[in-house]
Amino acid sequence: MRFRPVELDNPAPTSTARRGIFSLATIGLQGGTRFASNWLIGLLAGKAVFGLVANATALAFLLNTAWPSSTQGAASKFIARARGKGDPDEVAAVARHVGVRVLQAIGVLAVAAPVVWHLMYGRPAWEGICVSAMVVAVAASQFARGVHFGAGQVARGTKVDLVTSVIGVGATGILLALGVRNILLTLPLTIAMTCYALLCWPWTARGKPAADLRAEIDKFVTFAALGSIASAGMLQLSQLIAGGLSTELAGEYAPALQLVTPLSIIAGALTLVLFPSMAEAQGAGDLDRLRRTTDLATRGFAAVLIPVFGALAIAARPVMELVWVGRYPESAHLMPAFCLALLVQNVAAPAVGSITSGPHRHMWYPLTLSWVGLAVAVAGWAVAVPQWGLLGVAGGYAAGALTTAFALLVVAWRINGQRWVDLVVYLALGAVSIAGLSWWRQTQPVNHVLDVAVAVGFALVAVVPGLPTLRSLAGRRRSA
Repeated sequence: MRFRPVELDNPAPTSTARRGIFSLATIGLQGGTRFASNWLIGLLAGKAVFGLVANATALAFLLNTAWPSSTQGAASKFIARARGKGDPDEVAAVARHVGVRVLQAIGVLAVAAPVVWHLMYGRPAWEGICVSAMVVAVAASQFARGVHFGAGQVARGTKVDLVTSVIGVGATGILLALGVRNILLTLPLTIAMTCYALLCWPWTARGKPAADLRAEIDKFVTFAALGSIASAGMLQLSQLIAGGLSTELAGEYAPALQLVTPLSIIAGALTLVLFPSMAEAQGAGDLDRLRRTTDLATRGFAAVLIPVFGALAIAARPVMELVWVGRYPESAHLMPAFCLALLVQNVAAPAVGSITSGPHRHMWYPLTLSWVGLAVAVAGWAVAVPQWGLLGVAGGYAAGALTTAFALLVVAWRINGQRWVDLVVYLALGAVSIAGLSWWRQTQPVNHVLDVAVAVGFALVAVVPGLPTLRSLAGRRRSA
């Protein structure tokens, strides 16, 4: 397959519905590759090695939130906005400016990674080099992904993802077959993400944006990064805290985290597709369009994700038994906390997108509330971890994530003038029901058949309020 450099100002003729499908495919491949590789490691390398790899990956992704991760949204927003203005020179200049900033940040983080790794766990310096390599790969690949969304080239990115996914999973299998049982098992994913970055980097980008535009882009990324450290970074930090208890306990924490993480990025992927449209609506002053887009996306996420995450939480024991072949039964107790947190985070994702696509003064909301959520999580960890161990780590994360997500949903509700009383009631009742049913099943003797029956029953009941929204989305897709 021959790959030409991405065309920054020649979007593929793809409808919004198809872009959403391609987005799901590309993020599914990305998350699926990580899960498949970790699944092989968890089954074949053992708990301690799995914990070591999970800690290294978590640190790389945590460092990535310090600045590079937010360039994905910046590339998507500002490239799309420049295309909307019909200014190809600005499109190329924006892509180059953000790319240069990514490289500058990568240089600093790659040097910091081995130092942080050694200070946290006292591990050898050569292991820290593996963490550095992953930081470079994930930062570059996420920026390149944002370029494709902003340039309307999602289909091209999906093709590259297909190739790199095979590389990542295949290389993991080869290393395991060769008997590798150390941090070198992080290299396959690093290589896969590096290949994606090289194939999708905007090599043809030229020029320099005007000073005010450069300042606007840098300010956007800085604010988004400060919020991302506390929000997306919170999940990675929880894995690192589990690793601080012991490598073996990190290996028990990782299976539940790895199982739900791919689901957690689906809504984020769809929101990234909607983000350019939201930015265009904001720029045109079309608040009705913004309100409609945010409302339909949020209701659609709720209609799909409440049944899915709810069923997964309630049936955690048989799901973990099936997926991990009975190797990690303890991890089932952590699943409901992850599912609840990621459910509300994902449902709130379009609301967050509608806030961040608007005026820069609105960036204070996700920034402030993300740090409030982190403070709640830290307080929860301080109280719960000494008493409950891994369950306290998962519970602290859930408390912080729920605080931030619900608060941002309310902010978007107010700013956009949404009519969300019924939606918030639906989400709150769903969350409470999931928590109650999960607690009931977890405190009863193991009965996989009953767990699955309760999970299916909940999903069937929970999907009913969302059926009108799903029909509306299906109608839109047919018309597109």
